Amino acid sequence: MFLTRTSSLLAIIIILFAVSLRGQEYAVAGVSESLKNKADAVVRFHRTEFIIKDIGFATTKVSGAITVLNDKGALQASIVVPFNKFTKVNDIEAQLYDSKGEKVKRLKRSEIENYSTNTGDNSVDDSYAKVALLKHTSYPYTVAFSYEYTNKNMMFYPTWAAILNNLERTSVEKSEFIITTPKGFSFRYLEKNMPTKVAISHLDDKDIYTWAVSNLPAVEKEPFAPDLDNYLPMVYTAPNAFEVENYQGQLTSWSDLGKFYAELNKDRYQLTPQAIQAVKEKAKGITNTSQKVQAVYEYLQSHTRYMNISLGIGGWQSMKAADVATRGFGDCKALTTYMKAMLKEVGVTSYPVLVKAGDDEADILTQFPSFQFNHVFLCVPNQKDTLWLECTSQTNPFGYLGSFTEARHALLVTESGGVLIKTPTYSQQQNQLIRHAFVKLKDTAEGEVHITTTYTGLQQEYPQYVVHSLTADDQKRWLQKNLSFPSAEISHFEFKEQKAAVPKVEEKVTLLVRNLCTKSGSRMFVTPNLLNKSSNTFIAASERIYDFETAMNYADSDSIVIEIPSNYNIEFLPTEAQVSSKFGNYTATFKATGNQIVYLRKMSASKQRFPPSEYSAWVEFRRKIAKFDKAQIVLVAKQ
Repeated sequence: MFLTRTSSLLAIIIILFAVSLRGQEYAVAGVSESLKNKADAVVRFHRTEFIIKDIGFATTKVSGAITVLNDKGALQASIVVPFNKFTKVNDIEAQLYDSKGEKVKRLKRSEIENYSTNTGDNSVDDSYAKVALLKHTSYPYTVAFSYEYTNKNMMFYPTWAAILNNLERTSVEKSEFIITTPKGFSFRYLEKNMPTKVAISHLDDKDIYTWAVSNLPAVEKEPFAPDLDNYLPMVYTAPNAFEVENYQGQLTSWSDLGKFYAELNKDRYQLTPQAIQAVKEKAKGITNTSQKVQAVYEYLQSHTRYMNISLGIGGWQSMKAADVATRGFGDCKALTTYMKAMLKEVGVTSYPVLVKAGDDEADILTQFPSFQFNHVFLCVPNQKDTLWLECTSQTNPFGYLGSFTEARHALLVTESGGVLIKTPTYSQQQNQLIRHAFVKLKDTAEGEVHITTTYTGLQQEYPQYVVHSLTADDQKRWLQKNLSFPSAEISHFEFKEQKAAVPKVEEKVTLLVRNLCTKSGSRMFVTPNLLNKSSNTFIAASERIYDFETAMNYADSDSIVIEIPSNYNIEFLPTEAQVSSKFGNYTATFKATGNQIVYLRKMSASKQRFPPSEYSAWVEFRRKIAKFDKAQIVLVAKQ
C-alpha cells in the first residue's frame, strides 16, 4: 500500500514537472532578442515528416509551435491543410498558450472549417482545405499544432521551406524536414541556400533523410527584389518513379515528364465527324500554313469558352477533343487538345507546351525535372516562324502569348518525350507606348486636350482588357483615373484594336481640363509632361541585401504640342535633358515655333536583374528622370 501511494505521488510529481516544462517551453521570455528583431512571428519549432511507403502512397506528419508577436503575425499561426480525392486528413490538433506559456484553450473540432479552394465561377474541381485559426485576446501568444494526412497522388513530392511559406518578418528557432523511405528506395532532392547538407541515416529496413536549420533571423523583402525563394533555405523533392490512379510514370528527366503527359492524353484527340467536317470547311482553300492555323484558331475562339476542370487525375489528363467540340467548353488542357486535334485534321502538326504561367511567376528550376507546371498551350513549328497559340483566350490575337507565359522555360511535349524550350521574349520595340497630344491652352488655365495613344505588345494588355471587359461607363471612369488629371471632363473617347502577333490598341480621348497649369499673377507655369511622369518615391538603401529587378522591356514616346494663349509670351523654356545608363535611356526636348511649344519625351528600359551594389545608382537614375519630368515652362502675359 505504501509503495503504491509513493508510486502514485511520484507519477503526479513527474506529470506536474512535465507540464511546468511545457509551459516554460512556450513562454515568450524564452525567445532570444535576435529572433524577435524585425519579426511578427517566431517559429519555435517545426517538423515535417514525409513517410514514403511505396511509389503510390505516403503519409505526411506536421507538428510545430508558432509564437505570434503582433497582429501581422497571426497568419503564420493559421493551420491550413489542403485535401482532395487523393488526400485524406487523419487528424488535426492545436493548443493556444499565453505569453507565459500557460495553456489557454484547445482547438475544438467545431472550429475546423472546410473551404473549397476552386478558382471561381469558371472552375470545377475537388480541391478543398481544412482551416483553423486560434487567436488570443492579447499578444504575444503561441499556437502549438499537429496534423497528419495520407496521399495517393505521388506525382508531387513536397517542397520544404525553412521559414513557413517563405513569409517575411518570420524568424525560426528550429525547423526540420525528414523523409523516410523503404531501404534502397530512390528519389531526388535539390538543396538551395541550406547551411548544411542532408544527414542520411538507416534504421532497420528504412532510410532516413534529415534537413535542419536553427536560429534564422527574420528577413524583410526589399523593394523590387525577387521572391524570397531565391534566398531562403529550401529543399525541393521529386520522385524517380510514381503512381497515381493506376497510372505509373518515370521522372528522372524532362523527357520522362513529357512521355508521361503524352501517355496520359494519347487517346484524347479524336473528333466527332461533325467537328471534322466543320474544321475542314473552315480551312478549305487555304494553302498557307500560318493562315490555315489562324482560321482554325479563330474558329476555336468563337466556338468555345474556358472552364477550369480539375477532378482527380483530370488536373493533368485532358477532356476528350470530341467532348469539347460537343460541349463548347474546356480548361487549358482540353482546349489545347481540341485545337491540336483540329489542326491534325487539316494537315498541321502541333505540340502541347507545359508552362508555369502567371504575370509574376518565377521561372521553373530547369536543373530539377519535376511537375512545376500549371498551364498548357500549343506550339506549331512553321519553318523559321514558330506559332504560339494561347487556346484559353477568346480575345487574344492569333500568335500572341503575352505576359502570362512569355520569357520563361517550358516543356514541349513531342513524340519522343519532353524538351525544354524558352518562350518568346517581347522586346522594347514590341512593347511600346506612343502618345501624341495637342493641347489648346486658355488664359484661364483651362485646356482643351486631344490625345491619341497607341499601346503595343505587353503594354496593350490592360487597355485590351478594358476594351473587352468593361462597359462604356466603366471605360470612361478608367480613362479619367488613368489620365490622372485632377479635374477633367471627357467629351469623347474611342478604342480601336489591331490584332496581330504583336497586337495594338489605339485610344483616342478628347477632354477639357480645368487647372491644367498654375497661374500666379501675370505668369502661368505649365508642366508639359502631362501623362507619363516618373515617380520620385524611390529610397536608396544604405545596406541592401538582395538583388533587384526591373519590370519589363519597354519603349515610351510622348509628343505633346501646346498652343499657348495669344496674349502670353514664353518667358522660360527648359533645356534638353538626357540620361543614359545601363538601366535605360531618357531624353526630353522643348522647341518653340510661333505660338506652339513641342515637347518630346522618350524613355526606354529593359527587364534586368542587378546586384545590390547597383541599387543606389538605379535610384539616382530614377530620381533624375523624375526631376526632368517635372520641368516647367513659364509663360508671361503680354504688357
